[in-house]
Amino acid sequence: MYSIIYSIYFFIKRRQKKLIENGKKTSSLYNNIIGYIEAYYNIYWVKKISRKQKFNSVNNKSYDDKKIIASLTSFPKRINTVWITIVTLLNQTVKPNKIILWLAEEQFDGIESLPKNLLDLQKYGLEIRFCDDLRSHKKYYFAMQEYTEDIVILFDDDMFYPKNTIKKLYELYKKFPSDICAINTQVMCDGFESMPSVWRNPYINEKIINSDKVQVYTGSGSLFPPHALDLEVFNKEAILNLCPYADDLWLTFMAYRNKTKISSLSKWRSFPITIYNTEKNSLWYINSEEGQNDKQWSNLLNRYNKEAL
Repeated sequence: MYSIIYSIYFFIKRRQKKLIENGKKTSSLYNNIIGYIEAYYNIYWVKKISRKQKFNSVNNKSYDDKKIIASLTSFPKRINTVWITIVTLLNQTVKPNKIILWLAEEQFDGIESLPKNLLDLQKYGLEIRFCDDLRSHKKYYFAMQEYTEDIVILFDDDMFYPKNTIKKLYELYKKFPSDICAINTQVMCDGFESMPSVWRNPYINEKIINSDKVQVYTGSGSLFPPHALDLEVFNKEAILNLCPYADDLWLTFMAYRNKTKISSLSKWRSFPITIYNTEKNSLWYINSEEGQNDKQWSNLLNRYNKEAL
């Protein structure tokens, strides 16, 4: 049922996007159905898994000699709901070999301070690691340094992921093994040196293959093959000074410094459904609504664009 309802959700989202691209108004019926579907996951499905006694475990077998590492981070305002996202990762049809949740040590009073429903998932393979506070950059910073020869897939902490998310990304990776593979991207329609505020979402039938003119949205599901990024990506001082709130922009920039291309799904798919009451704590509001994306991208261009990209 989970996957069937998600298929309906994506179908309606595509219909809505097509109407908008054709200059038409979206249907109120579509909007109502989307609202009902979002309520289904946030109310009914969450209640269902809250009563569940057992979940799927991570995979112990590698994929063509590489592990799939699912990596995400969270913070105190979402720590009571992140377990929901992790259950959706445990339920993937292609299972990761590890699921690692990175938490800033200074924000929590040790592992015993975490919610029970989160701690219970450790028996199914969840690893909870404490680290330095690098804001959203925690989701990749430590995992990519530890698992240098493996596949790292990044996720956010506030989404219900479709069961085929890792499957879709891994299939795309098999076609384009040198590319960063993403569920969602944003097109740099006026070129690399344009500002994020003028970038746009791909058109419904637009192909994003081996591109060097898109930004990767990491949180909706993004696969990074080994050595995809310039090693400057781990420059902690530069992260905090230049791009502290936008891991998407930082990783995109470091991919292109490394001459790595980005590919996305051949069939446009909307963002995953969000867990209720998490949007207000989203970096999206800081970056988009307050113009921080433009400021941070400008910082990167000013710092690095004098060097060869």
